[in-house]
Amino acid sequence: MDNMEPDDLQSRTVDWLRYPLMLLILMCHSNSPLINELPQTGVSACCYCITITVARVAVPLFFIFSGYYFFRKPDTFNRTVYSSKIRKRALTLLVPYLFWNYFVWGFLLLRVVVKGHTEWLPSDTFTLPAILDVIVGWDESYGGMPKAFQLWFVRDLMIVCLLSPLLYRLLKTKRPYILLLFTALYLIPWPNGWNLFFSRLPSALLFFSIGAYMGIHKQNMVEMSRRVPLWLCITVSTLLLAVTTWEHMTFGHFVKLAENLFSIAAVIPTMLIASTLVEHYSLKPVKFITDSNFFLFVLHPLIILYLVSEPLLGKVTNTPLHFWAVYAAEIVVPALVCVVLYAILSRLLPRTTSLLTGGRSGKQG
Repeated sequence: MDNMEPDDLQSRTVDWLRYPLMLLILMCHSNSPLINELPQTGVSACCYCITITVARVAVPLFFIFSGYYFFRKPDTFNRTVYSSKIRKRALTLLVPYLFWNYFVWGFLLLRVVVKGHTEWLPSDTFTLPAILDVIVGWDESYGGMPKAFQLWFVRDLMIVCLLSPLLYRLLKTKRPYILLLFTALYLIPWPNGWNLFFSRLPSALLFFSIGAYMGIHKQNMVEMSRRVPLWLCITVSTLLLAVTTWEHMTFGHFVKLAENLFSIAAVIPTMLIASTLVEHYSLKPVKFITDSNFFLFVLHPLIILYLVSEPLLGKVTNTPLHFWAVYAAEIVVPALVCVVLYAILSRLLPRTTSLLTGGRSGKQG
């Protein structure tokens, strides 16, 4: 489908990318006890490091899409528009965020009780600070994440949405040093002694602001990506991928820096390649699969742990064949389970399903 309108191509590209990016999120989280029981060396280890590095482009792109569509419409951004957008995000982000964090918390508590190990529960489990920290993630034992750890993305997205009036003022005037400042915050090492709650916020701030900048100035994400020569962005991304893989395999001191640099560099070639495929091959998302995207996001850690990892612990050997079979299972099984689960719940309880997915039932959110 050549000569597609720029806005149409951008919309189709973003819609098509959402599910593949979610599968990359699963690859990022492929560090279950079972995977860790099968440490790899040589070529197998190298390939694994490559996949988990490539997968790091997913979170930046999701933040960029969020920032772009937050500011793209309307043309003005005032108090009324801000209030309207925040009220909408309360339904699309806050409600599912609260539900799924407490769902995971309750599920894990119930599992401890059923197994007869109530002595494992800390004495302050049901105190108000502990209950609130399920959704905050301030406690150091949470690693700066809420109880459903993958929902740190939603938490930090809500924070930058609340900060949107300030970001609008900073980005409206086309001050390039603002994005450079956010990039520096993203790349510098996290200070020792600071609570990890804030450690992921620079990621949200940078990539949400990149999308916001393009949305505020009505720029097209695909067209902006195509201003960069494909050979250049592929070369830079490949070099950073090689450096990151080497750092992982040698347990280097600059793994985090290399990963973050790759995350920045890989955004452009990903948009370029995806838009080219959509434009020339008319790629479209498969609706019944992509509709399960949010369920896959919130449920994949539980599915990986309790439907793949635990049942197979001690039953596979440390060989490349078993390792890659497990790795594939930790991606395929959650994807299949969530497609089936979404299909059933959306048919039987459409309103509840819509509420629990932030209104994403039957559409891309």
